[in-house]
Amino acid sequence: ASHFYLVDIYEYIIAFNGYFTAKARSKFISSALKHSKILEWKIVPRDNPASDYPSDFEVVHIKELHKDGLLKLQDHPHIKRVTPQRKVFRTLKFTDSTDQPVPCNDTRWTQKWQSSRPLRRSSLSLGSGFWHATGRHSSRRLLRAIPRQVAQTLQADVLWQMGHTGAGVKVAVFDTGLSEKHPHFKNVKERTNWTNEKTLDDGLGHGTFVAGVIASMRECQGFAPDSELHIFRVFTNNQVSYTSWFLDAFNYAILKKIDVLNLSIGGPDFMDHPFVDKQALIASARRLPGVNMFEQGHGKLDLLKAFQILNSYKPQASLSPSYIDMTECPYMWPYCSQPIYYGGMPTIVNVTILNGMGVTGRIVDKPIWQPYIPQNGDNIDVAVSYSPVLWPWSGYLAVSISVAKKAASWEGIAQGHVMVTVASPSENESKAGSEITSTVKLPIKVKIIPTPPRSKRVLWDQYHNLRYPPGYFPRDNLRMKNDPLDWNGDHIHTNFRDMYQHLRSVGYFVEVLGAPLTCFDASQYGTLLMVDSEEEYFPEEIAKLRRDIDQGLSLIVFSDWYNTSVMRKVKFYDENTRQWWMPDTGGANIPALNDLVSVWGMAFSDGLYEGDFSMANHDSKLYWLKNVPILGLYQTPSDGGGRIALYGDSNCIDDSHRQKDCFWLLDALLHYTSFGVMPTSLSHSDNRVQPPTGLDHPLPERLEGNHLYRYSKVLEAHLGDPKPRPLPACPHLSWAKPHPLNDTAPSNLWKHQKLLSIDLDKVVLPNFRPNRPQVRPLSPGESGAWDIPGGIMPGRYNQDVGQTIPVFAFLGAMVVLAFFVVQITKSKNKPKRRKPRVKRPLFLQQPHSAKSPSV
Repeated sequence: ASHFYLVDIYEYIIAFNGYFTAKARSKFISSALKHSKILEWKIVPRDNPASDYPSDFEVVHIKELHKDGLLKLQDHPHIKRVTPQRKVFRTLKFTDSTDQPVPCNDTRWTQKWQSSRPLRRSSLSLGSGFWHATGRHSSRRLLRAIPRQVAQTLQADVLWQMGHTGAGVKVAVFDTGLSEKHPHFKNVKERTNWTNEKTLDDGLGHGTFVAGVIASMRECQGFAPDSELHIFRVFTNNQVSYTSWFLDAFNYAILKKIDVLNLSIGGPDFMDHPFVDKQALIASARRLPGVNMFEQGHGKLDLLKAFQILNSYKPQASLSPSYIDMTECPYMWPYCSQPIYYGGMPTIVNVTILNGMGVTGRIVDKPIWQPYIPQNGDNIDVAVSYSPVLWPWSGYLAVSISVAKKAASWEGIAQGHVMVTVASPSENESKAGSEITSTVKLPIKVKIIPTPPRSKRVLWDQYHNLRYPPGYFPRDNLRMKNDPLDWNGDHIHTNFRDMYQHLRSVGYFVEVLGAPLTCFDASQYGTLLMVDSEEEYFPEEIAKLRRDIDQGLSLIVFSDWYNTSVMRKVKFYDENTRQWWMPDTGGANIPALNDLVSVWGMAFSDGLYEGDFSMANHDSKLYWLKNVPILGLYQTPSDGGGRIALYGDSNCIDDSHRQKDCFWLLDALLHYTSFGVMPTSLSHSDNRVQPPTGLDHPLPERLEGNHLYRYSKVLEAHLGDPKPRPLPACPHLSWAKPHPLNDTAPSNLWKHQKLLSIDLDKVVLPNFRPNRPQVRPLSPGESGAWDIPGGIMPGRYNQDVGQTIPVFAFLGAMVVLAFFVVQITKSKNKPKRRKPRVKRPLFLQQPHSAKSPSV
């Protein structure tokens, strides 16, 4: 993961609209600042291999920050933009392993691969079971079971024998460097250092690993072992880099005419033609069973299918995912976990448009919704929002799906598709201004049920949950010091997934509210569920919620800790931003929750207590003290009014740091709020106490000087205390006009998703070259690699042997057939036995191999 921080509020990157010498760049800056209020400034020197060449940017340190001066810089005709200098800090994820490092592709080994585990297995090269198998018993065991010759496992050796070894391709590796005399690399053309450390070597190991995946030799071959490596050391041993280091290195890579640039910090792909390759990898991937799409993406890499697709590829647009099937579990989880019904919150699916026709493109007209009449497609409504312009190489398609009113009591499957046409400028110079187009279809399949009763519908408030980044919202469990930030999103599909699945298993239907409380029809829901809320509330939300509860809506609040003294103690100094990080709120925003429920005379305190409690034969972890109320239940006095339940801890339903769940308590509270019946587990409790009066317990106050307004959707900066923003308008969907089709879709949408003009069901294995690589042994003093004519790398098995296996199979079958013919002939020519005492003649069988050749 990579994080970007401002280095210094006085340090800026001045980007020019062309490449100029250092002298010209200095003149442009001096001219721009000549009549500004900035008097003290200097150009930050950059001593690196690109400093001798023209550049398109300069780093300037401005001692006196004036907005007028920055505007003067941007107004200069040769200056494109002015941006702050940023610091990049990368963190690496790793797992300690007790396995001993062993060679993975030693030439002394032929057919067997020796694992560090007490296990032997055959080579996983071409024809092995792993190529076709996607079994899943444990993802961790699967990863650890993969042998170390990853390139052969993914069948790169098949492409090597076709001559695709990376020869002549210049690959730049932007990382932590590489040692000069590393024995596993033979083709390192250049090493450059762009950091402030005086070394080219890799002191961390990440850069060596990345270079090894690309072009290592000997024991563990990379995927392109003959490619030329250009090593750019842009990260220090502390994993720190700066924007200017990258820009200089990019310019130098352009000068060196680099073909492929590998940057291991993530980010958009602007530099080359990436989405054609991504389309091929996505379309050829082998899906893993038992894993949803948010975990596996499109599945397991298949190099041979990707090679086949690239050979027959035609420029086109494609979608990811390529279809929406809300009946397909577990791949389409969580969409498949709950059917849709009339009156429910629309289901939103975000789809990425990949444009392989050019870096820029556009959506022609509007996407068209075409329901399949024979498959009840007219029972669903579809709304589509999209990016009119696709740049760079991609765009988005957001599809909202809801049930039509006429299907309020209907149950069944509905299908249709959304059709999108993408246009991009043609690369044909003879047809200036012309465009090429590509039309793609997004099939949709949903399961519809009759609208459930109000008592079974639960609405989860997501709008008032905030998370890191960008603000510092501390963890809910203060004991978990190794995980200081509340970064899981507090969503029913992330760290509250177990709770969601439990509610579904007991018959509740859970919907998510991503808008203010003013934007839902309370008469449709039995209970509003608020868990671990950090956001403030609009005054209009507080007023509406009171009306909703008086009219029958019930409320359950799972709160968390809040104490300003503790908040000050959990602050920490961040080395990257060089600032003290102070929490903007506690585990939950108790002052805001108190404002919400104060109309009923309720409030949470700021006391923090630790211990256990027991209720109805259930134990749970909680922070408590004797006679301190932890759970409050309230029935509103109005006729038909709702009920309120307040609980002071959310860790027992949170997957992140839960020690013991309290789903039984959630069931009891929902039984109370939805049906108005007090469960025996709560009504027979011996731990009832009178509610506090509040005279001796002042209400918690907001932390003075907090910056919650920076990340809040409710507050805005204001002189003095922050004030609420104007209430935003509720989302309004414009349903697409249906264009019905008298057509049907296949039952399995995934099996029929292909790129245009490419049949993925037929994997055509490439024809190997007839010539065998001539390999000679190493001589002392050589670089540690073999010289092989034709740029072909040796595979895990001999090419001639691979080609003669069918011959041996045929000869073996003929020998076995001849043996049986001889035996049958002898048995027919034998004279009949006259006396049973005569012994049978003995036939000595010739030894033959029990092994049958395989291809």
